[in-house]
Amino acid sequence: MEKLTCTVLVVGGGPAGATASRELNKLGIDNILLEKNLSFNKPCGGGLMLSAYSKFDIPRSLIKKEIHSIKIVSPKLNEALIDISRYPLTIVNRCEFDASLRNLAKNSGSRVIEARAYDIDVENIPTVFAKSDEKEFRIEAKYIIASDGVNSTIRKKLLNQTPSRILTYYMDIENEQVDSCQFWFGDDISPQHYSWIFPHHNGINIGLVGNDKKKIGDYFEKFIKKSKLNMNKNSKIKGYYIPSWDKEIYFEKNVFFVGDSASMVLPFTYEGIYYAMESASLAVKAIAKENPSFYEKEWKRLYFKKFKFFKMTQKLFLRNDYFSEKLVKLYQKPSFQHSIISYWIGTKKPVGKIKTIGKFLKILFSAG
Repeated sequence: MEKLTCTVLVVGGGPAGATASRELNKLGIDNILLEKNLSFNKPCGGGLMLSAYSKFDIPRSLIKKEIHSIKIVSPKLNEALIDISRYPLTIVNRCEFDASLRNLAKNSGSRVIEARAYDIDVENIPTVFAKSDEKEFRIEAKYIIASDGVNSTIRKKLLNQTPSRILTYYMDIENEQVDSCQFWFGDDISPQHYSWIFPHHNGINIGLVGNDKKKIGDYFEKFIKKSKLNMNKNSKIKGYYIPSWDKEIYFEKNVFFVGDSASMVLPFTYEGIYYAMESASLAVKAIAKENPSFYEKEWKRLYFKKFKFFKMTQKLFLRNDYFSEKLVKLYQKPSFQHSIISYWIGTKKPVGKIKTIGKFLKILFSAG
């Protein structure tokens, strides 16, 4: 077993882990980036706000497509088109995107190791045990950043729990094109959640979120029929868990949890890449300050109300077809679109729970 030491060990080389390593390098803090599979292509729509590229110093050459509108479709197939041209979404190829961020971390000073973490010990010196095809590692560090995703080994071993998560079914279809990100609502295709059709780096990505494991396959078939998509013979239905925002966790026993391993995915939209990188950046700032509590306090200051707002919005408007129809009708109003976009991009701060519920009731009645 090879013994290694560093100030910070980053477990997981996705956007959160790679961002953490890059930020540590900027501060001159030595680190190791541990990734179990450098060729892994995470199932993901690959959507990222354009503003993230300048904020996190990401090469714009990684952008495959730029999206300027979102279409939402009601249970009765009524539609609303939302203009986001002022705040575009970009689509990336996750395999290429993640590899590029890891290379940037490596080129700026990180030691990148391809090995799978299988155990952790924090009784004395925080230590992670990992193994590759050729050897085993014992890696000691002052701090550990757990960025190992929705199936976080670190969270399982350290706290005997997994991140809150929900099942998705999805499929990539080549040679099909759509111009906007589409969200479809309906109890017949995805009760209390949504189905989607997204532009992908090579065609389109379709799927849905579901609570009922036994029925999710049926929902997927119904969605295919309802959307009238042309299936590709090479297209295969796949399943994968994504985090849901609940049981948030920040710092335990010299371990920072970031990204999917901390369940930091925006409710309603399930948008995760941006918040994964932001959480990693805040964790690094806490390390630099030698003040672990800074991470939780700053995250909650910046995002707790926003996440709470979108969680409440999801629970209200996606609870059944009646409310979903109301939501699409509201989105047909430019003023409502403007408000929600302002909450989404962060230029407008949500108010407290009681005032939010009051606003929801007011706009529901105004929807007719």
